[in-house]
Amino acid sequence: MSVVTLYIIGILLAPYSPNKIKNEHFECGLPPSSSTPKKANFGFFMFAIMFIIADMTGLFFSLFVYAHDTHSQTIAAIFAGIIAFALIIAIKEYSYAQNI
Repeated sequence: MSVVTLYIIGILLAPYSPNKIKNEHFECGLPPSSSTPKKANFGFFMFAIMFIIADMTGLFFSLFVYAHDTHSQTIAAIFAGIIAFALIIAIKEYSYAQNI
């Protein structure tokens, strides 16, 4: 309920000043310099994958920190194995992309 209240207050208090630039479609970056798209750097992709893996690892392991039963610890150990396997694959793919 408080989110709805804050949303309504924001709508009522926000200044309303539309103009031509604000009504245009939003597009990032510079206009393209050629008609052929450039290849994306594989390093950015690997950075994103590693970030997602680290983020999910922190999330799931934080769920098992306070668990004291064997079942939860088994699930945490299986998840640690999956994460280790994913990291090994990601590192191999990164080293393979560097050698190309």
